[in-house]
Amino acid sequence: MKEQAAAIEILHERLVGEYGVPIPQRALPALDELVLTILSQNTTDTNRDRAWTALKQSYPDWESVAQASLRSLEEALQPGGLQRVKARRIKDLLLQIKREHGAYDLEHLRNLDLTAAREALSGYKGLGAKSINCILLFSLKKPAFPVDTHVFRMLQRIGIHATKDLTRANNELQEAVPDEISYPFHMNVIRHGREVCTARSPKCWRCCVTDLCGFDQKTVE
Repeated sequence: MKEQAAAIEILHERLVGEYGVPIPQRALPALDELVLTILSQNTTDTNRDRAWTALKQSYPDWESVAQASLRSLEEALQPGGLQRVKARRIKDLLLQIKREHGAYDLEHLRNLDLTAAREALSGYKGLGAKSINCILLFSLKKPAFPVDTHVFRMLQRIGIHATKDLTRANNELQEAVPDEISYPFHMNVIRHGREVCTARSPKCWRCCVTDLCGFDQKTVE
């Protein structure tokens, strides 16, 4: 664990030197972030945003979404793909939240510590470890560390984790990433994974951490 934490600190410093410290964006309400994470599952950011825009344009509030027919909800979510699964999942979650808390609202989670908030979100079907970490970090501003495909790929190549399971990585890396760098480290790793350490033909010749990387298929310009 100490070696893993030390490697994370070094990588963080290199990435800050390359990209600077990212400024946190305005947080969405927790329920909005929850729905957004569902829309982001198994699709691109562009298609997720299209589905989100269509959803917000079609329904004025979460109650109208919860009361909508599945067919109409599926039509609204069609731009994001997997609309049948996501429509049912969103509808069921909204109804569960209203039943448990009396309103379509999850802002009470802000008053919980990280462990309690994570446990509460784990009670909602359809939210995996990555989705929960996204809600914790981006909306609730808690020191969670989401591991998406870009983060997973890059940290594996660097040798910070060896697991081949994304869910396991989301659970295991939480303790290794210091609370104070969870947001900037996450954002910079994603940026580096998208722009340099890509899945195919990574741009190893312009990588600021290539000397730390054990990837055996490095590319040259």
